[in-house]
Amino acid sequence: PDSLEEFMWVFPFGLNAGAAGDRKVSLQINFSGKVKDSCHFTVGAGGVEAKQGACPNPDITIETPFDLWMDIMTRKADGQRMFMEQKYTVAGDLPLMVQLFQQKE
Repeated sequence: PDSLEEFMWVFPFGLNAGAAGDRKVSLQINFSGKVKDSCHFTVGAGGVEAKQGACPNPDITIETPFDLWMDIMTRKADGQRMFMEQKYTVAGDLPLMVQLFQQKE
């Protein structure tokens, strides 16, 4: 993806919506760099809903350069390593974020 709109369309396919269990989880992503914008996803048993803009009370907030996140999504960069090197930050429920990004079984 090279735009926020394309990202919002593709990103839900990589999320493990089952990790949310019976609740709805809100995941906010704030981009910097090439794309300076934000979007959020509501994840639940019914799937994933994407919306542009900020979420009032997200469970998880990711602050990241757009290009870095695209590299993580395409596996050009290791997400865990980039996090440890503080290339992006996460606020909120980090264990839940890890579950949401685990491969679906």
